[in-house]
Amino acid sequence: MHDEIAYLSAHELRTAYTRRELSPVEVVRALGDRIQALDAFLNTMTATSPEQALQAAQASEQRYREGRPLPLDGVPVAVKDLIDTADLQTTYGSGMFAGHLPHRDAPVVRLVRAAGGIVIGKSATHEFAWGITTDNEHFGPTRNPWAPDRVPGGSSGGSAAALAAGLAPLALGTDTAGSIRIPAAFCGVVGLKPTHGAVDGRGVFPLSPSLDHVGPMARTVSDVRLLHSVISKPDYRLHRADPDPSSLAIEGLRVGICPDLDQIPLGSAAQAARDATAAAFTELGAQVVEVPVPDAPRLYETLGAVVLAEGSRVHRRAGLWPGRGAEYGQEVRSRLELAAIADADKYVDSQYERVRLHSVMHQILSAVDVLLSPVSAISPVPIGQEKLRHAGRQLPFRELVMTSTAPQSLTGQPACTVRAGFDEHGLPVGVQLTSPPRTESRLLDIAEHLHRATEALQNRWPTMQPIHAVGRSVPDT
Repeated sequence: MHDEIAYLSAHELRTAYTRRELSPVEVVRALGDRIQALDAFLNTMTATSPEQALQAAQASEQRYREGRPLPLDGVPVAVKDLIDTADLQTTYGSGMFAGHLPHRDAPVVRLVRAAGGIVIGKSATHEFAWGITTDNEHFGPTRNPWAPDRVPGGSSGGSAAALAAGLAPLALGTDTAGSIRIPAAFCGVVGLKPTHGAVDGRGVFPLSPSLDHVGPMARTVSDVRLLHSVISKPDYRLHRADPDPSSLAIEGLRVGICPDLDQIPLGSAAQAARDATAAAFTELGAQVVEVPVPDAPRLYETLGAVVLAEGSRVHRRAGLWPGRGAEYGQEVRSRLELAAIADADKYVDSQYERVRLHSVMHQILSAVDVLLSPVSAISPVPIGQEKLRHAGRQLPFRELVMTSTAPQSLTGQPACTVRAGFDEHGLPVGVQLTSPPRTESRLLDIAEHLHRATEALQNRWPTMQPIHAVGRSVPDT
């Protein structure tokens, strides 16, 4: 199963290529074999092109031989199936786009390829990215490698699951309401929602344009930094592509916690993860402070109203709704039907709440350097479960998760998800770190320091064993 290759980071691959210890062709073939062995069950990929990937690997190998490698040369990248890739099926998670072959790459994919990155496959998404489970009614559910009966989160669930299963070292995701951060937390990987507008979103099927982000995902913070340095716009470019140890001192850093934003009571695993992260920061010399925010804006309702109104407009303008309504899965169709009868005042009210939230987040990040918060109140649920009882109430799974991701979604501030622990079932639990707009370099420095300080926690991955006779894979964690 080439496990020694499967969990190498992008930085480790580049070093191995330079030293001639591995070749890009060898890695592409090894990961291709692993995808073939595992993915019929995990369902992380919607399309692959082994020939195209092999050709790109051969070109990378030649550049290494000539001593002129590019920043991502020979590093495989999974690209979310919401993002156009030339001559490689891009369905946007919808049955109505099955077999769709874009004529050109989205700008973000062009940047990856120009840097030598190899598109290893298209990673699964919720239909039109409108969901947080990646349980796709057209193509089947994507499974969480840590517990295959559980959701991986969404809508970038294919990207996160592929990383956790060792199918690719880097991935592109998108985040509208938490769609990078949620699957990163549920699958125990690192995900960055950059500042809104930092990465070109053209060639990416929109969900809610004022909230949509494209961002990097990986198993390490340093790999996320590397990919972000390639895909971000020049005005948002990081100061450096590699971590600088001299910049990582965080003694005196002010880390904020804001319980007033916890509008859903945290489950024990989410609370323990935040507490453990706060303790880790304290041990590193940071100052952890509580920042009160009386009368915090409504989060879940505000986010939902924006996505509903803008998402409906996108599908009407694309000529898909209502004319092709029968071709949607039931979940997305029901949201579009709801949007058709929604009160326009709710969208207007959401804009008032959004302005208030901008003020609140500015207040918080004026008092501290970085905000530490949960990604979800609970752990991932079994595939197909839409509601559960929590804190004495029956609540939708969406509300239990998206309430925590709403502040950064609505304000467009950068947020980085990092693994912070495991729940009682051995599933990873993540936290998110948030900083002011355009401060990704500093945010990733802080996340890098936390990642290194909790190295023992970060190096654990599920070991997937293929069982060809029954077409299943059983994780051994």
